[in-house]
Amino acid sequence: MSCFVRIGFCAGSLLCVLTSLAAAQDWPARNVTIVVPLAAGSASDTTARAVADQIGRQFNRTFVIENRTGAGGTTGAASVAKSAPDGYTLLAYGALATANALYPRLPYDTLNDFHSSYGARPAGAGDRRRALQGL
Repeated sequence: MSCFVRIGFCAGSLLCVLTSLAAAQDWPARNVTIVVPLAAGSASDTTARAVADQIGRQFNRTFVIENRTGAGGTTGAASVAKSAPDGYTLLAYGALATANALYPRLPYDTLNDFHSSYGARPAGAGDRRRALQGL
């Protein structure tokens, strides 16, 4: 399962953060919502739940999985794009980039409304980042 989690986390661009976590001092100060725009029980959902469980243990916080299906994942992605830019709403969706090719008018801008969580970290959380890299 550890290998499956690592592959899903890295290769699928699993988590996109709405705002740069570098601005946060003690992230997460409250529970975090991870939106999976696919059906519960899907491979993306299962991977997101496994990653959320591990991250929750590392940060001692609850990471809630919210499945928002519809329109090939764009419904869930749109809800994340419209949420508050506070770093507490994440998107677990590996096919975000393909939506531009499939749908001519999206309710969000794929390039500007999302920030990759890969390499981003809260200020002062170097130890946590190293711990997460061990997943």
